[in-house]
Amino acid sequence: MASAATTHGASPRDSEGLAIPSAARVDPLPPGPRWPALVQTLAWAFVPTWMMRRCARAVGEAFTVTFAPSGFRMVFLSDPDAVKQVFTAPAEVAPSGAANSPIASVVGSSSVLTLTGPEHMRQRKLLLPPFHGERMREYESTIVQATRREMSSWPIGDAMATQPAMRRITLEVIVRAVFGVEAERMAPLRDAISALLEPAHILLVLRSVFLRPRLERPGGEFGAALDRLDQLLYAEIALRRSQADLAERSDILSLLMQARDEQGAAMSDEELRDELVTLLLAGHETTATTVAWALERLVRHPRVLARAIAEIDAGEQDRYISAIVDETLRVRPVVPIVVRALTEELEVGGRPLPAGTMVAPCLYLTNRNPRVYGGDAGAFRPERFLDSPPETFSWIPFGGGIRRCIGAAFAQLEAKVILRTVLSELEPGRPAGPLMSLFRAGEPVRRRAITLVPAAGARVVWRRRGVAARATTTTTTSDHARAA
Repeated sequence: MASAATTHGASPRDSEGLAIPSAARVDPLPPGPRWPALVQTLAWAFVPTWMMRRCARAVGEAFTVTFAPSGFRMVFLSDPDAVKQVFTAPAEVAPSGAANSPIASVVGSSSVLTLTGPEHMRQRKLLLPPFHGERMREYESTIVQATRREMSSWPIGDAMATQPAMRRITLEVIVRAVFGVEAERMAPLRDAISALLEPAHILLVLRSVFLRPRLERPGGEFGAALDRLDQLLYAEIALRRSQADLAERSDILSLLMQARDEQGAAMSDEELRDELVTLLLAGHETTATTVAWALERLVRHPRVLARAIAEIDAGEQDRYISAIVDETLRVRPVVPIVVRALTEELEVGGRPLPAGTMVAPCLYLTNRNPRVYGGDAGAFRPERFLDSPPETFSWIPFGGGIRRCIGAAFAQLEAKVILRTVLSELEPGRPAGPLMSLFRAGEPVRRRAITLVPAAGARVVWRRRGVAARATTTTTTSDHARAA
Protein backbone atom coordinates (compact mmCIF):
# COMPACT_ATOMS: atom_id res chain seq x y z
CA MET A 1 0.00 0.00 0.00
CA ALA A 2 1.33 3.43 -0.85
CA SER A 3 2.44 5.57 2.07
CA ALA A 4 0.51 8.63 3.23
CA ALA A 5 3.32 10.89 2.03
CA THR A 6 2.76 9.89 -1.61
CA THR A 7 -1.02 9.80 -1.44
CA HIS A 8 -1.84 12.69 -3.73
CA GLY A 9 1.36 14.34 -4.91
CA ALA A 10 0.56 17.80 -6.25
CA SER A 11 -2.98 17.16 -7.45
CA PRO A 12 -5.12 20.33 -7.85
CA ARG A 13 -7.89 21.08 -5.39
CA ASP A 14 -11.51 22.03 -5.87
CA SER A 15 -13.38 24.60 -3.81
CA GLU A 16 -13.97 22.11 -0.99
CA GLY A 17 -10.31 21.13 -0.67
CA LEU A 18 -10.82 17.77 -2.35
CA ALA A 19 -8.40 16.30 -4.85
CA ILE A 20 -9.39 16.46 -8.52
CA PRO A 21 -8.69 13.27 -10.49
CA SER A 22 -5.80 13.57 -12.94
CA ALA A 23 -4.46 11.26 -15.60
CA ALA A 24 -0.95 12.09 -14.42
CA ARG A 25 -1.42 10.52 -10.99
CA VAL A 26 0.84 7.62 -10.14
CA ASP A 27 -0.90 6.70 -6.90
CA PRO A 28 -2.66 3.33 -7.43
CA LEU A 29 -5.50 4.39 -5.12
CA PRO A 30 -8.32 6.81 -6.02
CA PRO A 31 -8.05 10.47 -4.95
CA GLY A 32 -9.63 11.71 -1.77
CA PRO A 33 -9.80 14.66 0.63
CA ARG A 34 -6.80 16.97 0.73
CA TRP A 35 -7.48 17.72 4.35
CA PRO A 36 -4.79 16.68 6.86
CA ALA A 37 -5.13 13.08 8.04
CA LEU A 38 -6.14 14.27 11.52
CA VAL A 39 -9.01 16.30 10.04
CA GLN A 40 -10.13 13.33 7.96
CA THR A 41 -10.05 11.13 11.06
CA LEU A 42 -12.10 13.57 13.12
CA ALA A 43 -14.58 14.08 10.27
CA TRP A 44 -15.06 10.32 9.93
CA ALA A 45 -15.55 10.00 13.70
CA PHE A 46 -17.93 12.93 14.24
CA VAL A 47 -19.65 13.74 10.91
CA PRO A 48 -19.31 10.59 8.81
CA THR A 49 -22.35 11.08 6.58
CA TRP A 50 -21.37 14.67 5.79
CA MET A 51 -17.85 13.53 4.93
CA MET A 52 -19.03 10.69 2.69
CA ARG A 53 -21.46 12.90 0.78
CA ARG A 54 -18.85 15.64 0.27
CA CYS A 55 -16.24 13.20 -1.00
CA ALA A 56 -18.68 11.45 -3.35
CA ARG A 57 -19.94 14.74 -4.75
CA ALA A 58 -16.47 16.23 -5.32
CA VAL A 59 -14.41 13.16 -6.22
CA GLY A 60 -16.79 10.48 -7.41
CA GLU A 61 -17.89 6.94 -6.61
CA ALA A 62 -14.42 5.88 -5.41
CA PHE A 63 -12.26 7.90 -3.01
CA THR A 64 -9.51 7.26 -0.48
CA VAL A 65 -9.58 8.38 3.17
CA THR A 66 -6.35 8.68 5.17
CA PHE A 67 -6.42 8.21 8.94
CA ALA A 68 -4.08 9.61 11.59
CA PRO A 69 -1.64 8.99 13.09
CA SER A 70 -0.29 6.10 11.01
CA GLY A 71 -1.41 7.21 7.54
CA PHE A 72 -3.58 4.11 7.23
CA ARG A 73 -5.71 4.43 4.07
CA MET A 74 -9.07 3.02 3.02
CA VAL A 75 -10.79 3.09 -0.37
CA PHE A 76 -14.54 3.84 -0.26
CA LEU A 77 -16.73 2.51 -3.10
CA SER A 78 -20.33 3.37 -4.06
CA ASP A 79 -20.61 2.24 -7.69
CA PRO A 80 -22.82 -0.90 -7.55
CA ASP A 81 -20.69 -2.60 -10.22
CA ALA A 82 -17.51 -1.96 -8.24
CA VAL A 83 -19.22 -3.11 -5.04
CA LYS A 84 -20.26 -6.30 -6.82
CA GLN A 85 -16.65 -6.91 -7.92
CA VAL A 86 -15.51 -6.76 -4.30
CA PHE A 87 -18.37 -8.82 -2.85
CA THR A 88 -18.06 -11.54 -5.50
CA ALA A 89 -14.27 -11.73 -5.50
CA PRO A 90 -12.81 -15.05 -4.29
CA ALA A 91 -12.86 -15.23 -0.50
CA GLU A 92 -9.11 -15.62 -0.35
CA VAL A 93 -8.58 -12.47 -2.44
CA ALA A 94 -10.96 -10.13 -0.56
CA PRO A 95 -11.44 -11.50 2.96
CA SER A 96 -13.22 -9.54 5.67
CA GLY A 97 -11.22 -6.86 7.45
CA ALA A 98 -13.06 -7.52 10.72
CA ALA A 99 -10.39 -9.95 11.95
CA ASN A 100 -7.98 -7.02 12.24
CA SER A 101 -10.47 -4.54 13.66
CA PRO A 102 -11.31 -3.66 17.28
CA ILE A 103 -14.52 -5.71 17.03
CA ALA A 104 -12.45 -8.91 16.96
CA SER A 105 -11.40 -8.43 20.58
CA VAL A 106 -15.06 -8.36 21.61
CA VAL A 107 -16.77 -11.06 19.54
CA GLY A 108 -13.72 -13.34 19.50
CA SER A 109 -11.63 -15.13 16.91
CA SER A 110 -14.25 -17.85 16.27
CA SER A 111 -17.06 -15.43 15.38
CA VAL A 112 -18.55 -15.63 11.90
CA LEU A 113 -17.75 -11.91 11.68
CA THR A 114 -14.01 -12.37 12.10
CA LEU A 115 -13.32 -15.77 10.55
CA THR A 116 -12.12 -15.98 6.96
CA GLY A 117 -11.70 -18.71 4.37
CA PRO A 118 -12.89 -22.29 5.00
CA GLU A 119 -13.32 -21.62 8.73
CA HIS A 120 -15.79 -18.85 7.96
CA MET A 121 -17.80 -21.08 5.60
CA ARG A 122 -17.89 -23.90 8.19
CA GLN A 123 -19.20 -21.57 10.88
CA ARG A 124 -21.67 -19.93 8.52
CA LYS A 125 -23.19 -23.28 7.56
CA LEU A 126 -23.55 -24.20 11.24
CA LEU A 127 -25.35 -20.92 11.94
CA LEU A 128 -27.79 -20.97 9.02
CA PRO A 129 -30.47 -23.46 10.23
CA PRO A 130 -31.85 -21.30 13.09
CA PHE A 131 -32.47 -18.49 10.57
CA HIS A 132 -34.41 -20.59 8.06
CA GLY A 133 -37.61 -18.86 6.94
CA GLU A 134 -40.06 -21.34 8.45
CA ARG A 135 -38.29 -21.39 11.80
CA MET A 136 -38.11 -17.58 11.95
CA ARG A 137 -41.89 -17.31 11.82
CA GLU A 138 -41.96 -19.12 15.17
CA TYR A 139 -40.39 -16.00 16.69
CA GLU A 140 -43.18 -13.66 15.53
CA SER A 141 -45.33 -14.14 18.65
CA THR A 142 -42.26 -13.45 20.79
CA ILE A 143 -41.73 -10.16 18.97
CA VAL A 144 -45.38 -9.15 19.42
CA GLN A 145 -45.35 -10.01 23.13
CA ALA A 146 -42.12 -8.10 23.79
CA THR A 147 -43.42 -5.08 21.88
CA ARG A 148 -46.77 -4.99 23.72
CA ARG A 149 -45.04 -5.33 27.07
CA GLU A 150 -42.77 -2.38 26.31
CA MET A 151 -45.62 -0.26 24.86
CA SER A 152 -47.58 -0.48 28.12
CA SER A 153 -45.13 1.92 29.79
CA TRP A 154 -44.93 4.55 27.04
CA PRO A 155 -46.21 8.04 27.86
CA ILE A 156 -49.16 9.32 25.84
CA GLY A 157 -48.95 12.95 24.75
CA ASP A 158 -45.36 13.54 25.90
CA ALA A 159 -42.18 13.42 23.84
CA MET A 160 -40.26 10.14 24.07
CA ALA A 161 -36.99 8.87 22.61
CA THR A 162 -37.88 5.67 20.80
CA GLN A 163 -34.43 4.18 20.29
CA PRO A 164 -33.91 3.08 23.94
CA ALA A 165 -37.39 1.54 23.91
CA MET A 166 -36.66 -0.34 20.70
CA ARG A 167 -33.40 -1.62 22.19
CA ARG A 168 -35.33 -3.05 25.13
CA ILE A 169 -37.72 -4.82 22.77
CA THR A 170 -35.06 -6.28 20.47
CA LEU A 171 -32.84 -7.30 23.39
CA GLU A 172 -35.69 -9.27 24.95
CA VAL A 173 -36.48 -10.86 21.59
CA ILE A 174 -32.92 -11.96 20.83
CA VAL A 175 -32.38 -13.29 24.38
CA ARG A 176 -35.56 -15.36 24.18
CA ALA A 177 -34.79 -16.54 20.65
CA VAL A 178 -31.24 -17.55 21.57
CA PHE A 179 -31.95 -19.21 24.90
CA GLY A 180 -35.61 -20.20 24.61
CA VAL A 181 -36.51 -19.16 28.14
CA GLU A 182 -38.67 -16.46 29.65
CA ALA A 183 -37.05 -13.05 29.77
CA GLU A 184 -37.17 -12.91 33.58
CA ARG A 185 -34.71 -15.77 33.98
CA MET A 186 -32.35 -14.04 31.59
CA ALA A 187 -32.40 -10.73 33.45
CA PRO A 188 -28.74 -10.96 34.60
CA LEU A 189 -27.60 -11.68 31.05
CA ARG A 190 -29.76 -8.88 29.68
CA ASP A 191 -28.22 -6.49 32.21
CA ALA A 192 -24.72 -7.62 31.26
CA ILE A 193 -25.36 -6.90 27.58
CA SER A 194 -26.75 -3.46 28.40
CA ALA A 195 -23.70 -2.69 30.53
CA LEU A 196 -21.42 -3.79 27.71
CA LEU A 197 -23.08 -1.39 25.30
CA GLU A 198 -23.12 1.61 27.62
CA PRO A 199 -19.47 2.64 27.09
CA ALA A 200 -19.76 2.10 23.31
CA HIS A 201 -19.53 5.76 22.36
CA ILE A 202 -17.46 8.01 20.17
CA LEU A 203 -14.34 7.86 22.34
CA LEU A 204 -14.00 4.13 21.66
CA VAL A 205 -14.20 4.81 17.93
CA LEU A 206 -11.49 7.46 18.15
CA ARG A 207 -9.28 5.22 20.25
CA SER A 208 -9.65 2.30 17.86
CA VAL A 209 -8.63 4.53 14.94
CA PHE A 210 -5.74 6.32 16.62
CA LEU A 211 -4.31 3.18 18.22
CA ARG A 212 -4.90 0.83 15.29
CA PRO A 213 -4.21 -2.02 15.46
CA ARG A 214 -5.47 -2.57 19.00
CA LEU A 215 -6.63 -6.15 19.12
CA GLU A 216 -6.01 -7.16 22.72
CA ARG A 217 -8.99 -7.84 24.95
CA PRO A 218 -10.48 -4.54 26.21
CA GLY A 219 -9.83 -3.42 29.76
CA GLY A 220 -11.49 -0.96 32.10
CA GLU A 221 -15.26 -0.65 32.36
CA PHE A 222 -15.78 -2.17 28.93
CA GLY A 223 -13.56 -5.16 29.70
CA ALA A 224 -15.29 -5.77 33.04
CA ALA A 225 -18.67 -5.81 31.33
CA LEU A 226 -17.35 -8.26 28.73
CA ASP A 227 -15.95 -10.52 31.48
CA ARG A 228 -19.33 -10.58 33.20
CA LEU A 229 -21.10 -11.47 29.98
CA ASP A 230 -18.62 -14.29 29.31
CA GLN A 231 -19.17 -15.77 32.78
CA LEU A 232 -22.92 -15.87 32.25
CA LEU A 233 -22.63 -17.35 28.76
CA TYR A 234 -20.25 -20.14 29.76
CA ALA A 235 -22.50 -20.98 32.72
CA GLU A 236 -25.54 -21.19 30.41
CA ILE A 237 -23.60 -23.36 27.93
CA ALA A 238 -22.59 -25.76 30.72
CA LEU A 239 -26.17 -25.90 32.03
CA ARG A 240 -27.58 -26.56 28.60
CA ARG A 241 -25.08 -29.39 27.91
CA SER A 242 -26.24 -31.12 31.09
CA GLN A 243 -29.93 -31.08 30.17
CA ALA A 244 -31.54 -34.24 28.83
CA ASP A 245 -34.01 -32.51 26.52
CA LEU A 246 -31.45 -30.82 24.27
CA ALA A 247 -32.61 -32.69 21.17
CA GLU A 248 -36.20 -31.53 21.68
CA ARG A 249 -35.38 -27.85 22.08
CA SER A 250 -35.64 -25.36 19.21
CA ASP A 251 -33.93 -22.27 20.61
CA ILE A 252 -30.84 -21.04 18.79
CA LEU A 253 -28.34 -22.16 21.45
CA SER A 254 -29.73 -25.71 21.46
CA LEU A 255 -29.72 -25.83 17.66
CA LEU A 256 -26.11 -24.68 17.56
CA MET A 257 -25.13 -27.32 20.10
CA GLN A 258 -26.77 -30.00 17.95
CA ALA A 259 -25.22 -28.76 14.69
CA ARG A 260 -22.40 -30.76 13.10
CA ASP A 261 -20.02 -29.82 10.33
CA GLU A 262 -19.17 -32.02 7.34
CA GLN A 263 -16.68 -33.96 9.47
CA GLY A 264 -19.26 -34.53 12.19
CA ALA A 265 -17.62 -32.12 14.64
CA ALA A 266 -19.68 -29.96 16.98
CA MET A 267 -18.91 -26.42 18.13
CA SER A 268 -16.63 -26.06 21.13
CA ASP A 269 -17.62 -23.96 24.15
CA GLU A 270 -15.33 -21.18 22.91
CA GLU A 271 -16.93 -21.22 19.45
CA LEU A 272 -20.40 -21.14 20.99
CA ARG A 273 -19.39 -18.22 23.20
CA ASP A 274 -18.11 -16.19 20.24
CA GLU A 275 -21.24 -16.81 18.16
CA LEU A 276 -23.53 -16.05 21.08
CA VAL A 277 -21.79 -12.72 21.71
CA THR A 278 -22.08 -11.93 18.01
CA LEU A 279 -25.80 -12.78 17.92
CA LEU A 280 -26.64 -11.01 21.16
CA LEU A 281 -24.86 -7.78 20.27
CA ALA A 282 -25.36 -7.54 16.51
CA GLY A 283 -28.76 -9.22 16.72
CA HIS A 284 -30.53 -6.47 18.60
CA GLU A 285 -28.72 -3.13 18.45
CA THR A 286 -28.91 -2.74 14.67
CA THR A 287 -32.57 -3.75 14.39
CA ALA A 288 -33.56 -1.41 17.22
CA THR A 289 -31.84 1.45 15.45
CA THR A 290 -33.58 0.61 12.17
CA VAL A 291 -37.03 0.73 13.81
CA ALA A 292 -36.16 4.00 15.54
CA TRP A 293 -35.05 5.49 12.22
CA ALA A 294 -38.28 4.25 10.60
CA LEU A 295 -40.36 6.09 13.20
CA GLU A 296 -38.18 9.18 12.79
CA ARG A 297 -38.89 9.10 9.06
CA LEU A 298 -42.62 8.37 9.45
CA VAL A 299 -43.40 11.38 11.65
CA ARG A 300 -41.83 13.61 8.99
CA HIS A 301 -43.73 11.95 6.16
CA PRO A 302 -47.43 11.99 7.16
CA ARG A 303 -48.56 10.58 3.80
CA VAL A 304 -46.39 7.49 4.28
CA LEU A 305 -47.56 7.08 7.88
CA ALA A 306 -51.22 7.36 6.85
CA ARG A 307 -50.81 4.74 4.15
CA ALA A 308 -49.07 2.37 6.57
CA ILE A 309 -51.88 2.69 9.11
CA ALA A 310 -54.48 2.17 6.41
CA GLU A 311 -52.78 -1.05 5.35
CA ILE A 312 -52.75 -2.31 8.93
CA ASP A 313 -56.42 -1.46 9.47
CA ALA A 314 -57.37 -3.19 6.22
CA GLY A 315 -55.64 -6.39 7.31
CA GLU A 316 -53.35 -6.39 4.28
CA GLN A 317 -50.18 -8.45 4.02
CA ASP A 318 -47.59 -5.94 5.26
CA ARG A 319 -46.47 -5.09 1.74
CA TYR A 320 -46.18 -1.38 2.44
CA ILE A 321 -44.77 -1.88 5.96
CA SER A 322 -42.07 -4.07 4.40
CA ALA A 323 -41.33 -1.33 1.88
CA ILE A 324 -41.00 1.19 4.74
CA VAL A 325 -38.45 -1.05 6.46
CA ASP A 326 -36.46 -1.54 3.25
CA GLU A 327 -36.52 2.17 2.40
CA THR A 328 -35.39 3.03 5.94
CA LEU A 329 -32.49 0.61 5.55
CA ARG A 330 -31.67 2.35 2.28
CA VAL A 331 -31.61 5.98 3.44
CA ARG A 332 -30.52 5.30 7.03
CA PRO A 333 -28.30 2.20 7.02
CA VAL A 334 -27.18 1.50 10.57
CA VAL A 335 -23.63 0.53 9.59
CA PRO A 336 -22.03 2.84 6.99
CA ILE A 337 -19.36 0.54 5.53
CA VAL A 338 -18.02 -3.00 5.43
CA VAL A 339 -14.34 -3.65 4.92
CA ARG A 340 -12.39 -6.12 2.80
CA ALA A 341 -8.61 -6.53 2.97
CA LEU A 342 -7.15 -7.41 -0.44
CA THR A 343 -4.52 -10.15 -0.38
CA GLU A 344 -3.91 -9.90 -4.14
CA GLU A 345 -4.29 -7.23 -6.78
CA LEU A 346 -7.93 -6.85 -7.79
CA GLU A 347 -9.40 -4.71 -10.55
CA VAL A 348 -12.26 -2.68 -9.11
CA GLY A 349 -14.17 -0.16 -11.18
CA GLY A 350 -11.55 -0.26 -13.92
CA ARG A 351 -8.71 0.46 -11.48
CA PRO A 352 -6.25 -2.24 -10.34
CA LEU A 353 -5.99 -2.02 -6.57
CA PRO A 354 -2.80 -3.53 -5.13
CA ALA A 355 -2.55 -6.26 -2.52
CA GLY A 356 -2.78 -4.80 0.96
CA THR A 357 -5.48 -2.27 0.05
CA MET A 358 -8.33 -1.91 2.53
CA VAL A 359 -11.51 -1.58 0.46
CA ALA A 360 -14.79 -0.37 1.94
CA PRO A 361 -18.00 -0.94 -0.03
CA CYS A 362 -19.96 2.01 1.32
CA LEU A 363 -23.49 1.02 2.32
CA TYR A 364 -24.52 4.61 2.93
CA LEU A 365 -23.43 5.97 -0.46
CA THR A 366 -24.29 2.92 -2.57
CA ASN A 367 -27.84 2.98 -1.20
CA ARG A 368 -28.08 6.66 -2.26
CA ASN A 369 -26.31 6.47 -5.61
CA PRO A 370 -28.08 9.03 -7.86
CA ARG A 371 -27.31 6.99 -10.99
CA VAL A 372 -29.51 4.26 -9.52
CA TYR A 373 -32.09 6.19 -7.52
CA GLY A 374 -32.28 9.45 -9.48
CA GLY A 375 -32.24 13.03 -8.33
CA ASP A 376 -34.27 12.27 -5.19
CA ALA A 377 -31.93 9.50 -4.02
CA GLY A 378 -31.87 10.93 -0.49
CA ALA A 379 -35.66 11.21 -0.23
CA PHE A 380 -37.72 8.77 1.85
CA ARG A 381 -40.08 7.11 -0.63
CA PRO A 382 -41.06 3.49 0.21
CA GLU A 383 -42.86 3.18 -3.12
CA ARG A 384 -39.45 2.50 -4.68
CA PHE A 385 -39.71 -1.03 -3.29
CA LEU A 386 -43.22 -1.51 -4.66
CA ASP A 387 -42.67 -0.18 -8.17
CA SER A 388 -39.28 -1.59 -9.19
CA PRO A 389 -37.08 -2.85 -6.33
CA PRO A 390 -33.38 -2.07 -6.76
CA GLU A 391 -30.94 -4.66 -8.03
CA THR A 392 -28.95 -6.72 -5.55
CA PHE A 393 -25.80 -4.62 -5.37
CA SER A 394 -27.62 -1.29 -5.44
CA TRP A 395 -29.19 -1.96 -2.01
CA ILE A 396 -26.69 -3.37 0.45
CA PRO A 397 -27.68 -2.58 4.06
CA PHE A 398 -26.68 -6.14 5.02
CA GLY A 399 -23.49 -6.33 2.96
CA GLY A 400 -23.26 -8.84 0.15
CA GLY A 401 -21.68 -11.96 -1.27
CA ILE A 402 -20.81 -14.92 0.92
CA ARG A 403 -20.50 -12.63 3.94
CA ARG A 404 -23.99 -11.11 3.69
CA CYS A 405 -25.52 -10.85 7.17
CA ILE A 406 -26.97 -14.22 8.20
CA GLY A 407 -29.64 -12.51 10.27
CA ALA A 408 -30.86 -10.17 7.52
CA ALA A 409 -34.25 -11.85 7.07
CA PHE A 410 -34.77 -12.06 10.83
CA ALA A 411 -33.97 -8.34 11.20
CA GLN A 412 -36.43 -7.40 8.46
CA LEU A 413 -39.14 -9.60 9.99
CA GLU A 414 -38.57 -8.19 13.46
CA ALA A 415 -38.63 -4.56 12.30
CA LYS A 416 -41.82 -5.16 10.31
CA VAL A 417 -43.62 -6.90 13.20
CA ILE A 418 -42.61 -4.22 15.73
CA LEU A 419 -43.87 -1.43 13.46
CA ARG A 420 -47.11 -3.28 12.71
CA THR A 421 -47.73 -3.97 16.41
CA VAL A 422 -47.05 -0.40 17.48
CA LEU A 423 -49.00 1.31 14.70
CA SER A 424 -52.02 -0.92 15.26
CA GLU A 425 -52.62 0.93 18.55
CA LEU A 426 -50.56 4.12 18.60
CA GLU A 427 -49.83 6.89 16.13
CA PRO A 428 -46.54 8.82 16.39
CA GLY A 429 -46.27 12.57 15.85
CA ARG A 430 -43.38 14.99 15.67
CA PRO A 431 -42.60 16.68 19.02
CA ALA A 432 -42.72 20.45 19.38
CA GLY A 433 -40.04 22.63 20.94
CA PRO A 434 -36.93 24.57 19.92
CA LEU A 435 -34.74 21.50 19.45
CA MET A 436 -37.28 19.70 17.33
CA SER A 437 -37.80 22.79 15.21
CA LEU A 438 -34.13 22.54 14.29
CA PHE A 439 -34.75 18.90 13.32
CA ARG A 440 -37.78 19.69 11.17
CA ALA A 441 -36.35 17.88 8.15
CA GLY A 442 -34.96 15.06 10.25
CA GLU A 443 -32.77 14.22 13.21
CA PRO A 444 -29.06 14.39 12.38
CA VAL A 445 -26.97 11.24 12.41
CA ARG A 446 -24.91 10.58 15.51
CA ARG A 447 -22.22 7.92 15.71
CA ARG A 448 -22.57 5.26 18.37
CA ALA A 449 -19.42 3.15 18.10
CA ILE A 450 -19.67 1.58 14.61
CA THR A 451 -23.37 2.39 14.12
CA LEU A 452 -25.19 5.55 12.98
CA VAL A 453 -28.13 6.48 15.21
CA PRO A 454 -30.66 9.35 15.46
CA ALA A 455 -29.05 12.26 17.31
CA ALA A 456 -32.03 12.80 19.63
CA GLY A 457 -32.99 9.13 19.93
CA ALA A 458 -35.80 9.38 17.32
CA ARG A 459 -38.18 11.36 19.51
CA VAL A 460 -41.92 11.14 18.91
CA VAL A 461 -45.16 11.95 20.70
CA TRP A 462 -47.63 9.08 20.90
CA ARG A 463 -51.40 9.33 20.72
CA ARG A 464 -53.84 6.46 20.97
CA ARG A 465 -55.57 5.53 17.76
CA GLY A 466 -59.30 5.07 17.30
CA VAL A 467 -58.75 1.34 16.81
CA ALA A 468 -58.98 -0.47 20.14
CA ALA A 469 -56.09 -2.61 21.29
CA ARG A 470 -56.48 -6.26 20.29
CA ALA A 471 -54.76 -9.53 21.08
CA THR A 472 -53.31 -9.65 17.58
CA THR A 473 -51.72 -6.93 15.48
CA THR A 474 -54.05 -7.41 12.50
CA THR A 475 -57.19 -5.30 12.36
CA THR A 476 -59.93 -5.42 9.77
CA THR A 477 -61.94 -2.69 8.14
CA SER A 478 -65.13 -3.83 9.88
CA ASP A 479 -63.41 -3.87 13.26
CA HIS A 480 -62.18 -0.34 12.62
CA ALA A 481 -65.71 0.80 11.78
CA ARG A 482 -67.14 -0.73 14.95
CA ALA A 483 -64.39 0.84 17.11
CA ALA A 484 -65.00 4.26 15.55
